[in-house]
Amino acid sequence: MSDLNAFLERLNTVLSWELAGTIQYLHHSTMVTGPWREPMMKFFQEGSEEAREHAQAVANKIVALGGIPTVEPATIRPAASMEAMLEAALQLEKDALAGWLHAYELAEHSNPGTAFWMEEFIAHEQEHVDHLMKLTKEVSPSMGASKDTESEQVG
Repeated sequence: MSDLNAFLERLNTVLSWELAGTIQYLHHSTMVTGPWREPMMKFFQEGSEEAREHAQAVANKIVALGGIPTVEPATIRPAASMEAMLEAALQLEKDALAGWLHAYELAEHSNPGTAFWMEEFIAHEQEHVDHLMKLTKEVSPSMGASKDTESEQVG
């Protein structure tokens, strides 16, 4: 397999995660209930639209490089509770970020501008992971502190 073909295969993996995000976030936006319905419905709708835009951009890049874009989404994690939706969203964003980073390793085999193009998406995906980690409480102000520092803060 040529380096370009390997790169295109990895871009198709990225595309599959963006397609999954489009569907998963759309599903979550319809499933939100309770007092947080309005803001969280909007949150998931915006996520779905952004994933669709990313999918379109990746598909266009694949075609520009001579490939054929996939139409198969990656794993979609439906959920009914807000907590489960946010956990599913975090996992989706982590998977998408991993896909982007994996493809980025071979970006040099396409053209000089592609690596720079990808860096913007990678930064954006990392922002999503960071935000969802806060929403799911997977991060706290003391996460990076040593145990000694934590005991000083508490005591």
